[in-house]
Amino acid sequence: MIRRTMPTKLLSVGVALSLGWIVLEACDCNQTKEDQFPGYWVTCIANQPTLMTYSGNNPTVVTSDAAGAFSPAQYDCSHAGSPQYKGSESSFKIGSPSGPAQFVRPHATGSPTTAYLPQRFRDLPFTPNVPPPGTPPVCQSNYPDVLQTDHEEALVTHITTCPFKIVATIPVQTRPLQIAITPDGSTALVTSFDNVLNFINLSTNKVTYQLQAGSTVNPSGIAISPDGTKAYMTSFNGNNPAVLVIDMASQAVVATIPTMTYPSGATLTPDGSQLWVTSVYNTETDVIDTLSNTVVTRLNYGASTDIAFNSTGTLAYETIDNNPPG
Repeated sequence: MIRRTMPTKLLSVGVALSLGWIVLEACDCNQTKEDQFPGYWVTCIANQPTLMTYSGNNPTVVTSDAAGAFSPAQYDCSHAGSPQYKGSESSFKIGSPSGPAQFVRPHATGSPTTAYLPQRFRDLPFTPNVPPPGTPPVCQSNYPDVLQTDHEEALVTHITTCPFKIVATIPVQTRPLQIAITPDGSTALVTSFDNVLNFINLSTNKVTYQLQAGSTVNPSGIAISPDGTKAYMTSFNGNNPAVLVIDMASQAVVATIPTMTYPSGATLTPDGSQLWVTSVYNTETDVIDTLSNTVVTRLNYGASTDIAFNSTGTLAYETIDNNPPG
């Protein structure tokens, strides 16, 4: 049996603390130079001021050219060691290391001077040099206006593009979704999910009529025939899905066409003979003949958000959502 004296015990505690310190220090061994010294510094390479950084434990050259806040012209590499800021030495009395007094700076008798303080670097990547804008493009009075729905605030924003300016914010029924404009540009139809189709006079920016579609109808998509006489509105509903045909002159529903569940988008062919109806919740696309108001084709294209046609109506382009909601 070994009996420990008090000095031995104290020595043992000291050794244990030292080992603990070594263990604690070892926790930092995974840190790289990049972790310990993030950012950038300047050194002299071939008498050229060079911006450096760490990549892991390796010093890496960033650039020797002017970039962002780094300007090689601010540095002097004629001295040994690290570069100096040009002009920084003029503010200090340079002596020899023969004694502290040689480094004492006397009190100024005239106007005070200040030492040079370097500017801070911006984080890389540096902001690119963007030239000042030139003369703005000349707009034309025939540029189209823009209408935008604000679903949360129950508003339609009317924006002109010559110049770009909001000319009106128009209150409509709650939760507006889609907009269609008559061929003559006089009227905008805006669907509101809460059972209403809004008619807006675009010359006065006022809602002139609200078609009450019924409690089982949730207006979503909207399309207007090329001659402006009919409008087609989808009802985004799973229990009573349909496309409503609206007579523009009387502002009334004249036909209801059953379709697949949750119809959302409504797009007419350029000649107005067919209405293609999409749904983000369904696996099909319905093609409706507008003369007979019947579904004539059901395509196996599902989770579709929208459709567009070429100018002759011979090609259709349909977007498909590979990760539909729900």
